[in-house]
Amino acid sequence: MITKREVKPILHRQKCKNCNFYTVHRVIPAGEKAVDTCTHCQHAVEIPWDHEIKASFKNKEKFFKNLEELYPELRDLKNPGDHISLD
Repeated sequence: MITKREVKPILHRQKCKNCNFYTVHRVIPAGEKAVDTCTHCQHAVEIPWDHEIKASFKNKEKFFKNLEELYPELRDLKNPGDHISLD
């Protein structure tokens, strides 16, 4: 019997190319692809999924953590739907 492991959605911060806000995004893996969705405007993009992608999201979070010193507003991006403009 083959057992499939359920992968939980991953929340990460980034700037949405659709609404131009910095938002919390949700990535939902599904096989070899994943859907990355802006939790503010619901704009979704399909991305390739492999074992290294999760590490890249962690690196991006470290980058945002460092940016919080320059832009303390980034600390407010914690929950789905949160969004800010830095422009």
